[in-house]
Amino acid sequence: MNRIVFFISAVVLCVSNIGAQNKTTLLQRINEIKRQKDIFFWDQATFQDADTAKYVAAKRLLMDINNYRSGLTPLSVEEVMSQVSFIKIDRGNLKQYFAYIRITDAAALKSEMMSSISTKESDVGIPIKTSGVTSQVLRSFVPDAFVQRIMETRDFLNVYKLLKSLQSQGQILQFGKLKDVEDYSSLDLILFDMQSQEIVTMLSPATASGNRINVVNGTEDSLDNYPTNMTAVIWYIKK
Repeated sequence: MNRIVFFISAVVLCVSNIGAQNKTTLLQRINEIKRQKDIFFWDQATFQDADTAKYVAAKRLLMDINNYRSGLTPLSVEEVMSQVSFIKIDRGNLKQYFAYIRITDAAALKSEMMSSISTKESDVGIPIKTSGVTSQVLRSFVPDAFVQRIMETRDFLNVYKLLKSLQSQGQILQFGKLKDVEDYSSLDLILFDMQSQEIVTMLSPATASGNRINVVNGTEDSLDNYPTNMTAVIWYIKK
């Protein structure tokens, strides 16, 4: 009996060690990619739901890809998902996805996408499906300087400090937490991943249809696309 217990304990320990070694290997690979900024675009997201983590990681990565393609037609998450590589790591009850793509592959994707666009369509939008919402990708959309500055700041604390500074300079009239206002339909929003504290995206005030415009990529979006239990939001009023 004791031999059986010892054998089972040994197997469990062995499996645990293998799991730990695999996780260490994955983390080493992630750190290796992060160090090669001249070779890879990368980003990551952590959520309780694996699909959400994967989608948000790809959406963040898409910002770098579209910025790289500045002046050209922005791509959607669906258009780049098959070209992006992912590394998944379990963090307790949370799922982390690390998304990355070679810069050269992003350039090739750009050429492939642009070659399929008819010149007759150059001034119109392309209807796409994003998280259940039909979106209109605007041709040659580039975020304005304010949006780019906020997105480059990346995490909640630094964004808060930046907004505070801009408010003192008169560029921002007011900002605060979403729970502090009853009606936020007319307010611009900055969304953060509650776990990592990093920016997910930014949304315009609600349009007549009730949806919002994603001011990072120019597509139609909605606050309903982002789980309330995983997303923190700051509203702001720009002068």
